[in-house]
Amino acid sequence: MLEKISILPQNEHIHKQLRDRGVIFRDDPSKINQLYLRPCQVKVLLVTDGALDFGMGDFGLSTFVSILQNDGRSYVRFNITLAHRSGFVSDAAVQVGAANIARSIKAFRFDNAGHFSESMYDQVWLFGFDSTPNGMSKAELTALSNFMNKGGGLFATGDHGSLGQSLCGDVTRVRSMRLWADTPAGEVSMGGVKRNDTNRRGDDGNWQFDDQSDDTPQTIQPKLYTSQLGVFWKETYPHPLLCSPTGRITVLPDHPHEGECRVPANLNLTYLDGTPEFPGGISPEVIATSTVAAGNGDGSIKQFTQAHSFGAICAYDGHRANVGRVVTDATWHHFVNVNLVGEVLEPQANEKGMGFLFSVSGQQHLEKIKHYYINIAVWISRPSNISCFNGPIIWNLLYHHRVIEAASDNPNLRLDQVSLVSLYLIGSHARDVLGRITTPCRKLRFLLDIIRIPLPEFAPIIDPWIPNLQQDPDSPLPWFDVNPLFSVALGAGLVAVREKFKDIDKVPDEKMQKLILPEFEEGSKRGVDVAVKSFQNNLGKHMRSFFESSNKAKTNGED
Repeated sequence: MLEKISILPQNEHIHKQLRDRGVIFRDDPSKINQLYLRPCQVKVLLVTDGALDFGMGDFGLSTFVSILQNDGRSYVRFNITLAHRSGFVSDAAVQVGAANIARSIKAFRFDNAGHFSESMYDQVWLFGFDSTPNGMSKAELTALSNFMNKGGGLFATGDHGSLGQSLCGDVTRVRSMRLWADTPAGEVSMGGVKRNDTNRRGDDGNWQFDDQSDDTPQTIQPKLYTSQLGVFWKETYPHPLLCSPTGRITVLPDHPHEGECRVPANLNLTYLDGTPEFPGGISPEVIATSTVAAGNGDGSIKQFTQAHSFGAICAYDGHRANVGRVVTDATWHHFVNVNLVGEVLEPQANEKGMGFLFSVSGQQHLEKIKHYYINIAVWISRPSNISCFNGPIIWNLLYHHRVIEAASDNPNLRLDQVSLVSLYLIGSHARDVLGRITTPCRKLRFLLDIIRIPLPEFAPIIDPWIPNLQQDPDSPLPWFDVNPLFSVALGAGLVAVREKFKDIDKVPDEKMQKLILPEFEEGSKRGVDVAVKSFQNNLGKHMRSFFESSNKAKTNGED
C-alpha cells in the first residue's frame, strides 16, 4: 500500500517552497541558477540620535532595517552599519552578524577615522531626533561635505519643529532642503491650526492621535514627468523614488505633526568649507506633496487644522553636477515601527497594535512603502554602484528562460549574423522581463542608459527627468516611436555578451564581470547603428511612396 501523502491546507506546501526559494535567491541567487551573478554590494551607514534607535520599540527602526536587509532585488545588496550618537544601537532584531549587518557603533562621530571616512561608505542616512542647535562640529560637517562632494549619497529626516536639527540642520544641502525649526506661521508646529497633520481618520470615523498606527495611510501626490518624443509623449512617470512594480507610490504612513520639505530660495550659497552648496545651480525638487484635511484635531491640545498642502519629499540629483544625490523627508515617522507595525502596548486584536499588518489592504500599502525605502537606497547610490547594478541585470536577462527561448533560432548568436528582426524579438522579450524584475522607472533608466552611449544628443529628448526639457505644447508632433530602437539596442547588447561568454558554464569571475557592461554597451551601439540605417532606408522608401501617392491623388483630383 502506498503511504498516504499529507496535503497541507490551501496548498501551503507549495507556498512554503516558494518562500524558501525566495529566501535562497535573496541570500545567494547562484543556488537557484548557477549562472546568476552575485549582486553588487552597497555600503550603507544609518545614524540616529536621541530617543531613536534600531530596536523593536515604537521609536525603533527595526522594521525599516529589516526591509533593507531582506530586499529581494537580484542586482543589489545593502551592507549596513548601525550608528548612534550616544548609546543604544541594536537589539535582537538587528544584531551584528545578521544578514547584511556589518557592525554597530556607539558614540558615533564623523570626524573619527575609525567610524567614518570618504571611502568607507557609499551612502549615509541621518534620522535626527535631538533639537540642540550646532550638534555637529565643523570637522564633522566638513568630513560629511567631502563625502557628499565625492559622490556619496545622503538621506536626512527629522520631525516637527526643530526635531532633528542637531544631527541634520547644518549639513550641506540638507539644511536648505527641509525646515529644521518652527516658523512664525506654525507650519511645523505640534498643535497649531497650520501644523502638517496628515492623520487619516480610522475605522471609527473620528480623528485620534493613534490613527497614525492603524492600517490607513496618508495619500501623497507625486510630481509627474513626461518627455517630448515618441511613445513617452502620452506616458507620465513619477520621480524614480516613487516607482513600484505595481505603479506609482502614492501612500506614506500618516502622523499628526510632520516636518516639511522645500526647494531652497537661494542656489548660490557657499558652504562653511568653501564649496558651493548646489554646484552648477542645479536645484532640488519637491517630488511629492502631502495634504492636510480641514478639521483634524481635538480642539484643545490639537487645534482643528486648516486645509493645506506641503512638501513631503525633496530630491537633489547631484550626479548631474558630479556630486552625491540627496533626499530629505518630512518626518522619520514614515520609517519607525509605531507608524508601520503599530504600538507595542496595544492588544494585537486592535488595528493600532498591528499597523499595516492588520489587513490585506494595509499590507498592500506597506508593500508600496517598502519600495519607497529601497528606491531611496538605489537612487542615492554612487554612480559606480549604479553602473555596477546594470551588470547583474544584463546577465540575468541573458539567462532568463524567455530570452533563451527567443534566441533559440540563432544558436550561434553572432552579432554580425543575427538579423535585425531577430535582435528586435530578443530585445522585446528582454524588455518585458526587465519590466517584471524592476520598477517602470528603473526599466526606463536602464534603457535610456543604452541609448545615451550611441546617441548622446538624442537621449535627453526622451529622458523625462531632465529639467527644462518638459513637454512643450508648441513642440512638433511625436512622429518617432523609440520602442523598436530600444528593443534592437537591448537585443544586440545581449547577443554581444552571449557571444563573448559563450564558452563559459559558470558565473564569471570578478575580472570577467568587469567586461560584461563594456561588451554590452559596444553591442548596443552596433545594434543602434544598424537600426538607424534601416530606419533611414525604410523612411526614404515610405516617404517617396507617400509623396508619389499624394501627388498622384492631387493630379487625378485636378483632372
